[in-house]
Amino acid sequence: MVAAIKMHLVWLLYCYAQLADSFQPFKIGLPDDKPYGKQQRRNHWCDEEINFWQSRMEAGDNPRSRMPKALEGRHISVIMLESPNYIHYNESTNEITGGFLVEVFEELANRTGLSWHGTTAYSRMPDPNKGETYDGWIEWAMNRYDIVLGDFAATAELQELGMRFGYPFLNESPWLVAQVKVQKPSWYEAMFSWTRPFSLGLWSLIAIFFAFTAYVFAYLEPQKSILYKDENEDSTPYEHSLWLTIASFTCGEKFKPHTRPAKIFVLAWTFTVSLITASYTANLASLLVVSDKETAVISSVEDAIAKNLPICVWKGGAFDKFVRSRYPDLSIKYPREWGYHNVRNGNCAAILKDHTGFRIDQGTKRFNEHCDLQFIGKELAENFGSFLSKADSEEHCTDFVMDALSPAMHAMYTEGWLRQAKDDFYRQVHDISCDSLKQKSDSKSLTVDQTFGIFVLHIVISIICVVWHFMTRHKEGSLIRN
Repeated sequence: MVAAIKMHLVWLLYCYAQLADSFQPFKIGLPDDKPYGKQQRRNHWCDEEINFWQSRMEAGDNPRSRMPKALEGRHISVIMLESPNYIHYNESTNEITGGFLVEVFEELANRTGLSWHGTTAYSRMPDPNKGETYDGWIEWAMNRYDIVLGDFAATAELQELGMRFGYPFLNESPWLVAQVKVQKPSWYEAMFSWTRPFSLGLWSLIAIFFAFTAYVFAYLEPQKSILYKDENEDSTPYEHSLWLTIASFTCGEKFKPHTRPAKIFVLAWTFTVSLITASYTANLASLLVVSDKETAVISSVEDAIAKNLPICVWKGGAFDKFVRSRYPDLSIKYPREWGYHNVRNGNCAAILKDHTGFRIDQGTKRFNEHCDLQFIGKELAENFGSFLSKADSEEHCTDFVMDALSPAMHAMYTEGWLRQAKDDFYRQVHDISCDSLKQKSDSKSLTVDQTFGIFVLHIVISIICVVWHFMTRHKEGSLIRN
């Protein structure tokens, strides 16, 4: 009885801990703050920074070891940029209900002891159709709030505008995303799939070695050998030797050497044949099936330039200037309505997306139900991202905030918290697994259309042999009648 009560108490404590650790929705504290407004929410941190360093030095400890707690009990202002994948916002109730970035920052707040719920604002995305730009919004936000929360790529262009990025925990590398169509193999590829284990050069080499081996064996074996006296009456020694050589490859016939040199030669050849056939059969199982080919309109950004096909880019987005400066010959299109439909309807050959952003969309039925959207080529640049603030060590000393947050973020990374949170996030948002579908399609059983080439080849050779034999007998019959 006592043991049962203890187990029940342990279970209750576990459940309470799970509830305590889970994210709790909260109302934003600054619901009336509007994008591009004149409100000023940045705090002055210079006195805080001076007091922190002085108190640590007077205490005689290492100030940097206390850095993660430098903001304990302080309130920082935060503005969130609209991002349905990362920030879940209920407009009717002005509540933040979750999202990967929100949960990361909440964990960061718990570790540093800072407060942010009551001093948080939310902003919609800038509208390019109204002349608003991504860079322009970020520049406005960093001059009005301590922290700008979003999935911002730490590009050189943004850093030149005086922005400081937090610990890089998002893969923001730009990639081309295109629609990949499945192309069935041609009848020719399916029929001759049995040749795929060997290259054309190797097949040619094997044919040359047939002729070479036949010639050597005919030379080594006496023409009037008792063993072949009756077998080569209707053919020359070389023709019969060539037949034995080719037939030995499929175990249809065996050499019967008489001389010692010929015996050693046959031993060497049969060993060679065994190695060749073993290599062939080892590769045959995996290469006999001719898989469907996945093809896209373009294969890389260089291919798009060569074909003069347009790439969809978010106007004024994080990679707009980067792409235009690095690829001046690339045809860029700014669609009025952003989305993957621009790729599917042929408006663009591909769309430019950050790595993490597409990883999210790729596993959702809403955007990729048929798993036909994929990365194309290679990343255009290696880039990582995070939240950001204004790089300021004098006016408001906002660098002090970032200095305090960075060690805590690094600890979240080294402890595996960020990786686990990201894996949990993908599991939550993904409702389809394109990887499993691909593995399933690759592991199908052999079908008739995949193996008919082997049987057709045997039938064709059989017909030729029957016709040849019929014509030979018909010729012999005519000679007898005459």
